[in-house]
Amino acid sequence: MINFSANQMIERPWLWLIGLAAVQLLFMLGGHTFWDIDEPINASCSREMLEAANWLVPMFNGELRTGKPILTYWFMLTSYSLFGVSEFSARLPSALCITLLMLSITYFARRLLGAKYGLIAGGLFITSLHMTVIGRAATPDAVFLLFLCTGLLAGLCYCVEEFKPKNILWLAYACFGIAVLAKGPVAIAMPGMVLATWLLLTGNLRQWPSFHIGRGLLIIFALALPWYIAVWLQTDGEWVERFLITDNVGRFLAPMEGHKGFPGFYLLSLLLGLFPWTGILIGTLIHSVWRPSLLKQQPMRAFLISWIGVFFIFFTIARTQLPNYMLPVMPALILLMAMWLRDTAQETVNRYLLWSAGIISAALLIGGGFALQHQWPGDWYYAFSFLPVLLAVLIAWRQQEKSLQLITAGMVMMVIILASWALPGIDRHKASRTLAQSAAEAGYAKGSLAGYRYFQPSMLFYHGNNTLPVLVTPEELLEWLGQKRVAVVPERYMAELSPEIQAKLNVIKRAYGLYARQDLLLVNLQQ
Repeated sequence: MINFSANQMIERPWLWLIGLAAVQLLFMLGGHTFWDIDEPINASCSREMLEAANWLVPMFNGELRTGKPILTYWFMLTSYSLFGVSEFSARLPSALCITLLMLSITYFARRLLGAKYGLIAGGLFITSLHMTVIGRAATPDAVFLLFLCTGLLAGLCYCVEEFKPKNILWLAYACFGIAVLAKGPVAIAMPGMVLATWLLLTGNLRQWPSFHIGRGLLIIFALALPWYIAVWLQTDGEWVERFLITDNVGRFLAPMEGHKGFPGFYLLSLLLGLFPWTGILIGTLIHSVWRPSLLKQQPMRAFLISWIGVFFIFFTIARTQLPNYMLPVMPALILLMAMWLRDTAQETVNRYLLWSAGIISAALLIGGGFALQHQWPGDWYYAFSFLPVLLAVLIAWRQQEKSLQLITAGMVMMVIILASWALPGIDRHKASRTLAQSAAEAGYAKGSLAGYRYFQPSMLFYHGNNTLPVLVTPEELLEWLGQKRVAVVPERYMAELSPEIQAKLNVIKRAYGLYARQDLLLVNLQQ
């Protein structure tokens, strides 16, 4: 059993966890610009809705935004209304949702595993790399995770505590209903498959009536259907049809937006996503009980394995694959890891933990330096942001009884350095805000910017536009500029314009585009 006492670290563990989450997620949350493409799409969609006083139909660039349902936008709209439109207010809902999910994991883990390992579960979760990234991003993932995973944790508790109390079952259904507003029907289908798998593994099929499926569906539909009906009526069914057919069925049947995986893609995503706790995951996978015949007597472990297995198999079959598709299994893995820590000698835990954390942090330090130098010569030193975890591992080899605390401290320092130094420093390589500000300084107000055979959502956000036209012919470019407007032209397309047209253009600002991998030119007509 690992020697870790939350009481030795701090007298008020809940405040410690909340403080840890505040550093991991809130520190310098708005300290750098958006990363294309997802963040500025969601942020711009919410701003466009706010300015139109539209809290019903997601819109982006003047068109229906059918990628995700309404819940994330409601949270962003509320944040914008309270704090104004900014990177901070767009990311704040994600930070709060991941913090609340950490508290949910801690509560249920304390209830099922005891206070010590409940707190360890919460700490492992909030300091894992992927959760930190998602909690600091203006994307819908954190909102969906909060409600889906809290519902699954409540369902786990209901199953383990012999189908009582009923109020925790109703909580699970309510969470699934809200999750449908964040992601759609997957929030019903996946928990249903998890439950069916658990009933089969544990031989509890006769207990199916204990789950009151009919009442549960009534709760789900009562929470989710009103908005879906309203948006159907508002858009003559177009939003719902495109969302269900293109963005759900289409993503499952064919790779979308180039998101194709490879064998082992999701396993690698989980191993890296749980850094610096990768070694604990490896130890859990190697030494845990996986045989179905043995799981009948271990309902909690059976539920967690059903949870992980259903998501892993379903999204491995799906043709569109993204690392974020495995995020819903993180709480289940964290609980299995906490169980392994409870049952395993500290020496064994440290062997897995320290070797893996040391190797991966060294790889990030060295590989990150080479990658940064290749991408932006001279910026290699930002890779030193990963040094605190490596130093924590080296110290932990000498103080192995404090390995969890030391590596947690190293991870916190890594996030502080990344958020306050590396990410703001790298910001200068993102062209959108620079070009948008240059356009504004030159007197070109909102609505006067377009892209010539170029579109980047962050450009739309930073110039304050609700629409960013894409011009595709030289004639369209000249017509647009002739109305005392400006356009962003990638350098290679500038070179393709005729000398006569080039002679008419004045370059206001030139900036290298991180995503375009070439210079971007902000141009107007010669006066």
